[in-house]
Amino acid sequence: MATPKRKQGETASERPKAITKRKPKQEETKLDVPQEVESKTRPAVTFNIQSWATPIVGLIMLVIGLLVGYYVRPLTLAQSSSATTASLAASPAPSLVTPPVVLPTTDQAAAQKNLMASVVAKVRHFKGDPNAPVTIIEFGDFQCPFCGRFFAQTEPQMNEQYIQSGKVRFGYFNFSFLGPESNWAAEAAECASDQNKFWEYHDKLYNSQSGENQGAFNKDNLKKFAQDLGFDTQAFNNCLDSGKYTSLVQADTQASSALGVQSTPTFLINGQTVIGAQPFQVFQQAIDPLLK
Repeated sequence: MATPKRKQGETASERPKAITKRKPKQEETKLDVPQEVESKTRPAVTFNIQSWATPIVGLIMLVIGLLVGYYVRPLTLAQSSSATTASLAASPAPSLVTPPVVLPTTDQAAAQKNLMASVVAKVRHFKGDPNAPVTIIEFGDFQCPFCGRFFAQTEPQMNEQYIQSGKVRFGYFNFSFLGPESNWAAEAAECASDQNKFWEYHDKLYNSQSGENQGAFNKDNLKKFAQDLGFDTQAFNNCLDSGKYTSLVQADTQASSALGVQSTPTFLINGQTVIGAQPFQVFQQAIDPLLK
């Protein structure tokens, strides 16, 4: 194409530009996206909120479930029963993070006192000063791994700081729901109580845990534990073999269920509920206000 000649006195910037015809391009496909997204170096990433909501909620529930599972041994659906009397489950339990202390109202305090009195009347095994200002009742199963965790990690500190100093009286009540070896172990502990050796046998059982219904608490082993502890083995063996405490252990478990206990360990602290093998600090927060 011809280029116009520059006239005399005309600058290059004033010279008319050549007009060119644009050759037709081949068909193009262009994404219909915002201009700022077209940069090759910073591609945009978008999310569909609705498509992510369900898995995020599911993940949160899974984490909560895992945390709860870390502290308690819950009932199975087949073992679960609804409470027919004042329910422990209705009492506020501490969260997995140390909760703030909330003092009960007058009505709540009276209800907790009445509940505690009714439970204490059923408990046969205590340690600590009977006149201590705080009473703690553990609902436990000798096969429960979380009861074992409480026994190993929290109870020693509780013994040292509260029980031996006369501030807390600690009681144990059977909630034997994990199978036949749970029942046999609880019956054996009752037989040990006949020789005033309940707590020695209690400790031996928790120190000897090895899975659920795997033979650790078969009757031969339970008898051997008594021998190791220096019991009158003939009296102990006769007690265990006779099934002397079979009905009593079953009645304990039924009473626990009627109160609303649904997992082990569960604790009553002057009528307030603490659920699970919580760290010692959680128990401190529940106990200390009751000592003031």
